[in-house]
Amino acid sequence: MACGYKHKDADLVIHNARIVSMDSEDRVYQAMAVKDGRIIELGPEQQILNEYSAKETYDAAGRSVYPGFIDGHCHFFGYGLNKQKIDLQGVKNWDEAIERTKAFVASHPKADWILGRGWDQNTWVEKAFPENSKLNELFPDRPVLLQRIDGHAAIVNQAAMDRVGLTAASVIAGGIMELKNGKPTGLLVDNAVDVFQKIFDDADEATKRQALLDAQTDCFEKGLTMVCDAGLDVGTIELIQKMQAEGTLRIRVYAMVADQPENLEHFTKTGPIATDRLWVRAIKVYGDGALGSRGALLKQPYADVDSVHYGLLLKDRAHMLEVANWCNEHNFQMATHCIGDSADRFMLDVYAEVLRGTNDKRWRIEHAQCMDPRDFHLFAENSIIPSVQPTHLVSDGPWAIDRIGAERFKSAYAWNTLHKQMGIVALGTDFPVEAIDPLATYYAAVVRKYSDGSEIKGSPMAEALSRQDAMLGMTLWNALASFTEKDLGTIETGKRADFTVVDRDLLKVDEIGLGKAKVVATWVNGECVYK
Repeated sequence: MACGYKHKDADLVIHNARIVSMDSEDRVYQAMAVKDGRIIELGPEQQILNEYSAKETYDAAGRSVYPGFIDGHCHFFGYGLNKQKIDLQGVKNWDEAIERTKAFVASHPKADWILGRGWDQNTWVEKAFPENSKLNELFPDRPVLLQRIDGHAAIVNQAAMDRVGLTAASVIAGGIMELKNGKPTGLLVDNAVDVFQKIFDDADEATKRQALLDAQTDCFEKGLTMVCDAGLDVGTIELIQKMQAEGTLRIRVYAMVADQPENLEHFTKTGPIATDRLWVRAIKVYGDGALGSRGALLKQPYADVDSVHYGLLLKDRAHMLEVANWCNEHNFQMATHCIGDSADRFMLDVYAEVLRGTNDKRWRIEHAQCMDPRDFHLFAENSIIPSVQPTHLVSDGPWAIDRIGAERFKSAYAWNTLHKQMGIVALGTDFPVEAIDPLATYYAAVVRKYSDGSEIKGSPMAEALSRQDAMLGMTLWNALASFTEKDLGTIETGKRADFTVVDRDLLKVDEIGLGKAKVVATWVNGECVYK
């Protein structure tokens, strides 16, 4: 063959790159050719350039190319909706939250509900939960709902409570409505917040479309090519599928179905969904609440309150077994939010009763945050995948050790121990609880320090992941956890052309350099979606 003679057609050639395949042999390439959304050849620079005539070429300028990053647990749609609410992240006290609310209301005079999210009392000088007296005074006739950053707690005003019929006498299983002197303070925790879920479900299609597009833009910018959305209703899933068919929504979505009777009834009739960009074969269930709002269910009481408080179990055993048996019968994955050690053990036992040993059902425990060392083995015994979010440790580190005590903190956020159970661990961010940033996930997983490089006191470095394992946790292992490993998760011939270009070698750069890494470009199905 004459030098320079090109006889093969391609849609795209990536060259002058360090292509990190993450395949079973850890192969690294210089160039690759893509056609019809799939990788058709990988090899040395000159081989690929000489053989292929491509419609588009991309010179990576020596940068590293990784399999497209996958967020193993997030709230993609919820993040997009949040961009249309009052942003309360970073407020230094409740007064600042009130001021942001007033500013939002001034610019949105016709909004029926005043919605916001993002406050975190754990970061304030006065760490007590706020009350609604100021909201009642400022907005006596307009309902206000301001969610904590994790979504597991909220402050509502009296008008909001009146709108849904909540009173001091209301009893909510798996939830808390705080009373002082017999009157509601406006603080709601866990299932009490869910009373207001209908206002989110009732958003019109235009609002939902914009939310999905806004979330997609931010995900692509951060190098994400696929997201696992932990809890969606049928209507939103159908809209995602519609927008993907239209070509407006290009990100891949593994949609976990929210644990509601109408959702399960729908998929009983239709069965799972599997397209090139949408997969639906998981049910998302909540076992307990969050540590930040003291809703996580612990075996021993919380260490930082005077009263005896263990947290909340959000659904009883009968319900969990009913969902587990439904999943087993209909070949759906069960994915359960468990943060406290008691909730983890509770759900691991429920899973064991249904799964009965090793299997390929790939059921998941989401978060597995506070673990009793005596319970780790239950993951391996029933082939249960741990799904964790490393940046939670960075956010929780300043206060979590006091909340659960130093001894329990040692076995919390135990990513390496969890990884050893099944040989994989799925990594995500839980955005919008944390920022959309897989590079921050990677840094937290391998460095296990605050973003400035300082130590997280009381948290053992032995629970950090190796760089190789952390990268697998954001790519191949997330594909395995979502049944998409045949098409995604590695850069190999025949697989989908999803990849992320980063400005440095994440597997080798020092800690300081790792903390400064940036995404340069993102490709989905051979199409550049961010550069």
